[in-house]
Amino acid sequence: MERESGERELFPNGCSAFKKITPNIDEEGAMKEDAGMMDVHYSEEVLLELLEQCVDGLWKAERYEVISEISKLIIPIYEKRREFEKLTQVYRTLHGAYTKILEVMHTKKRLLGTFFRVAFYGQSFFEEEDGKEYIYKEPKLTGLSEISLRLVKLYGEKFGTENVKIIQDSDKVNVKELDPKYAHIQVTYVKPYFDDKELTERKTEFERNHNINRFVFEAPYTLSGKKQGCIEEQCKRRTILTTSNSFPYVKKRIAINYEQQIHLKPIDVATDEIKDKTAELQKLCSSADVDMIQLQLKLQGCVSVQVNAGPLAYARAFLNDSQASKYPAKKVNELKDMFRKFIQACSIALELNERLIKEDQIEYHEGLKSNFRDMVKELSDIIHEQIIQEDPMHSPWMSNTLHVFCAISGTSSDRSYGSPRYTAEI
Repeated sequence: MERESGERELFPNGCSAFKKITPNIDEEGAMKEDAGMMDVHYSEEVLLELLEQCVDGLWKAERYEVISEISKLIIPIYEKRREFEKLTQVYRTLHGAYTKILEVMHTKKRLLGTFFRVAFYGQSFFEEEDGKEYIYKEPKLTGLSEISLRLVKLYGEKFGTENVKIIQDSDKVNVKELDPKYAHIQVTYVKPYFDDKELTERKTEFERNHNINRFVFEAPYTLSGKKQGCIEEQCKRRTILTTSNSFPYVKKRIAINYEQQIHLKPIDVATDEIKDKTAELQKLCSSADVDMIQLQLKLQGCVSVQVNAGPLAYARAFLNDSQASKYPAKKVNELKDMFRKFIQACSIALELNERLIKEDQIEYHEGLKSNFRDMVKELSDIIHEQIIQEDPMHSPWMSNTLHVFCAISGTSSDRSYGSPRYTAEI
């Protein structure tokens, strides 16, 4: 393939100039340049045309954030040529892209895909695909039943619908137990997976759905063999899957090339559950447009003080004097620390709810407050310490909520709060 000297100057690294856009570009970079390729004359004009087509495709795919990276490749060419009218168009497109980013972040209506693990079993049907596992990317909010029906139809046309069976259980398949007369397809819903470090770097929904190659699903089990049991015996198996390439990709499925399993013991499951509830509350509170229905539903579940329901059930099961000694001190302390963070998140969520509710919900809110105080009191008694939180207003993620208060009330962010603060000094 021929490239003009001007293009070589603009793109001295060749296709690696696109690495910020997708790590899949390594596939292109691994190809031997000019080897076995047809003689195609590439010029700046051809390059610009392809880049502009790319921008159009990204817009249709609602990947507005990537348009800026493509524009960074286009702009130097137009600047070198003094094509100011074209530059105006590029910056107009960029302005539109950033406007759309703000819009979809506000409305939360952009859905960047749903992911499933799909495994194939049946050598006489699938041949070399037998035992292979893939991650499938499906559009928008595709449900498990929807993709299952599509796969039955697709492979039913090939093997006969009566010969295709769907396995919806996420457990590891014992091939010896499968009837070889059927083509078996296992379908499992999975979510993108990130470790704690990645979560701090990938702050937006887009960043958590773009250039991703690790996925996770979880399955409950007990040592007695049952899937579900009481809190003290409930375990969880977390399976992390890594694909050979990253989504988005030129194909809708990518092969899984690595699997890792993490087994969570009952006290780990408790810590994990409280961590998830805390994160959900924090996310709801820090949203620029608070979803009051979701906030109240989460709060109601979080401050429940019923005997066998809500977060307190975990504290009773693992932190009581009679129980805590059964578990490693490190695990017990991790659970205690997570409960402290959880209490703080509940406190801030209650403050937010109080400021945004209407008069007809005051009585409902008072019920939430009462349950919260009861929960904090019981938790304090269980762990033998007074749960004292820092001022919620100085929480690092409270600042976003403060902007919501100010936008609604029309007051300065310097205004001190007059409502009682639930500092849990009980």
